[in-house]
Amino acid sequence: MALLALALLGVRAAGAFGTDAFGSTVLVGATGNDDCGRSTIAVDYDVDFDLDLQGYGVSAARLSGLDERCQGYDLVVTLNGPGGVPLAEMSGQVDATRMRVAVPVETPVPAEQLTGVSVVLSREVGA
Repeated sequence: MALLALALLGVRAAGAFGTDAFGSTVLVGATGNDDCGRSTIAVDYDVDFDLDLQGYGVSAARLSGLDERCQGYDLVVTLNGPGGVPLAEMSGQVDATRMRVAVPVETPVPAEQLTGVSVVLSREVGA
């Protein structure tokens, strides 16, 4: 079973998402089994000056609003650039309703290139 949440940042056509470049609302829904529930996840970013980029880079995604029933689920956060190209992928396990997921140092993400984020929550069937 997998849950998928997508946010389009900086795209006015996102309508109900009402997003901007550094904060958005992401909708999560389950198919079939609602153990993890349905919730609205807010995504914010840590942005710091990065010497390697010679400019500002996204150092982490901050997720809040994760349903308590999602604890123990695997988490994959992908930061996307123009055309939906993945710029960085971070993974972990949901352990709280608020989480900070750091961008790997070896894949710096220029802040001006960030156009979207996807969040996938999954769990093995029968787990």
